Formats: sequence, C-alpha cells, structure tokens
Amino acid sequence: MHGIKFAAVLPLEDFRAARRVAETAEDSGFYAVAGEDHFFVTGLMGQDRFQPRLECFTLLSALAPLTERLKLTQIVAANPFRHPALTAKIASSLHHITGGRVELGLGAGWFREEYDAFGLPYPPPQERVAQLGEAVAIIRKLWTEKETSFAGQYYRLERAPHEPKPAPQPRLMLGGGGRPIVRLAAREADILNLIPPVGGARGKIVMEETVKFDLAAFARRVAWLEEECRIIGRDPAEIELSAMVYVALGESRSEADMFVQAMAQTLGVSDLAAVYRSPNTLVGTAEQIVEEIQRRHAEHRISYYFCNFLAPAMFERFCREVVAKLV
Repeated sequence: MHGIKFAAVLPLEDFRAARRVAETAEDSGFYAVAGEDHFFVTGLMGQDRFQPRLECFTLLSALAPLTERLKLTQIVAANPFRHPALTAKIASSLHHITGGRVELGLGAGWFREEYDAFGLPYPPPQERVAQLGEAVAIIRKLWTEKETSFAGQYYRLERAPHEPKPAPQPRLMLGGGGRPIVRLAAREADILNLIPPVGGARGKIVMEETVKFDLAAFARRVAWLEEECRIIGRDPAEIELSAMVYVALGESRSEADMFVQAMAQTLGVSDLAAVYRSPNTLVGTAEQIVEEIQRRHAEHRISYYFCNFLAPAMFERFCREVVAKLV
C-alpha cells in the first residue's frame, strides 16, 4: 500500500505567500506543493472572477530553485488550455531542471465560464475525456520515442522530436470522478485524484450534487477503478488514490465545528452532516484528523492528500501536529 503523503495547495494570488507555504512545507515533511490551473473560478469558497491567480507552471518554476526536496505538481492542469506537446515540453523541462521533482497532473477541464470568457471550445464531457486520452498518449510517446507520429481525432503529430527526455518519467495524475476518467486512469495513471461531480455539460459546481459525494460515493468510484483494472489485467494497487481536502483543524472539536459552519455558509451548504462525511474535508482536532487519515488509508486506500487551509496558522499547526505524526 502507498504511504501517506501530503501536498500543500498553493495560494495563487501572491508569490510571497506561495513561497512561504512552499518553504514551510519543505521544512515540515510535506511531499509536494500543488498549483491549481484556472484563469478564474467563481462559486467556490467566495472566489470571484477578479481574484488574482498566478499560472501554475510558471509559479512552480519560480518555486523550484527555492526548494530542494518537494515534488512540484498541478491539481490539475486543464488539458484544453495547452497542446499536449507543449504540456509535455513544460513538464519534462521542469523535471529536468529540478532533478526529477515534477509530477504531472492532468484533467479534462470543467469550468465552462472560463471557456466562454476566452473563446475556448467546450465540447461535451465524453469528448473532453477523449481529448485527454489522446493527450496522455501523445505525452507518453514524446517522453519515450525518438520521434513521435500520431494521428488521432483531435491531435496530429508527424515525426515530432522531444528533447531532453524526462528520466525517470514524472508520475502522471489524472483528476476527475466520472466513469470515463476512471477508465482512462486504469489504463494510464500512476495517481487518481477523485473529485465530486462538477456539473457535467453545465460546467459549474452544483452544490446539491457535490454534498452527496461522501466516502461511500468515493468507494463506488474505487470499485469502478478496480473493475476497469481487472478488464485490462492491471493491479489496481499500482494506482495511488488521492483527494483534495479542505482542512478544519481546531484546538477542540467545538472550534473545528465553528470552522465547518463558516465553510458551509461560504459554500451555501445547509447540510452540515454532509460536510463531515465528505472525503474532501478533514475536520476535528489534530488527534481526530490523524485517526481519520489512518482510517481512510486502511479502509479506502486514500494516501495522497492535497490540502487547503483556511488560515496560515492552521497550516502551521497541521505541519506540527498532523504531518509530523504520519510521515
């Protein structure tokens, strides 16, 4: 079974804040830091269209010489934003520069408002996943073949070179929650980041659906993964399971409950019990969160946590009182 590890999700609005998070994570036993990949997001934790957001690969490149051990990854890069040959080049270049500290996170893209704002096509979910499948195939080929030719429905390459090759190859994480993504992950992923529904063709977060995504729903998607792996003859244990979580760490359970109530109000969620049941939250005292992480590891194979914190002080306590006990 994969060992427990943590990635700190970087603040994107200010480089100095991102640097502080990365340096603290490096000193505290975190495995990675991760950047989200959006032009903007609305409807989640009070974010709006005009909130500053640094581009994820640029930010990770700037943090690379300021860190020595941390993996640098994305949660997750939107495939439609970049041609896969460019994604392969960016990731392999940074991997080469950092001595092998990159993991590549990819998703099919979901937030329609971004696509409409910038005139990007927004095909149905199955087509976006099919595009992602071709992109992954191209990236793998570019990283391993002397010249790559590819004739797909969405991309074409003709004797395309790619140097330097990343050696060893970055681990590939796919993010999503639908059956087509799970099927692709069974074939191609080293890591699967399972997320709640994000509105399908509507391309927005639908909180009524999101709050229904509990640990039982997570387990059903893991069962899908195991079934898809059986079909192709792959051991599902090879694929590490991850989740992005919002941490509500309190000095007491009552203080943690206060944080959850504020989080739920910000999200527009009335069912507080659903917040506690979600695989995308970690709630309680340090001792309770340590126990919950160990339980999820044993029962659901979740080993890789991408952590969002409500405040810097909470992040620092998490480093001292949770990470130090588990890694």
